[in-house]
Amino acid sequence: MRSTTVFMGTIFLGAMAALLALGSPASAESVRCGSKLASEGDSLYRVRSVCGEPDAADRRIDVRTVRRKVRGPCFKRDGRLVCEHVEERSVEVVIDEWTYDFGSRRFVRLLTFEDGKLVSVRTDGYGTKE
Repeated sequence: MRSTTVFMGTIFLGAMAALLALGSPASAESVRCGSKLASEGDSLYRVRSVCGEPDAADRRIDVRTVRRKVRGPCFKRDGRLVCEHVEERSVEVVIDEWTYDFGSRRFVRLLTFEDGKLVSVRTDGYGTKE
């Protein structure tokens, strides 16, 4: 009976450790460069100062439609009093995509910035540098 309890406790602890590792926000939206970490929300400048120059960098401009509710003159619609409407406008968003190749023993990291802030860190295959 005691060995079964110890065995079940070991399984439980292992499962908890696995869940904690999967739920770690640092692994999903950050990149480790040496002993430092660049995380979601960091600026282009901060990431460059932590990780150095990227191996590749691309920039493009996306045009997006932004909708927001705006208060205005009230009027009746379908028997209800309406005092706001939805306003749409187009905005330009600067998208920077940086690639870091940390070598053949580590994964390539693909970083995406919107208007100068890190919004996404993805992992690609193994690097090609020696």
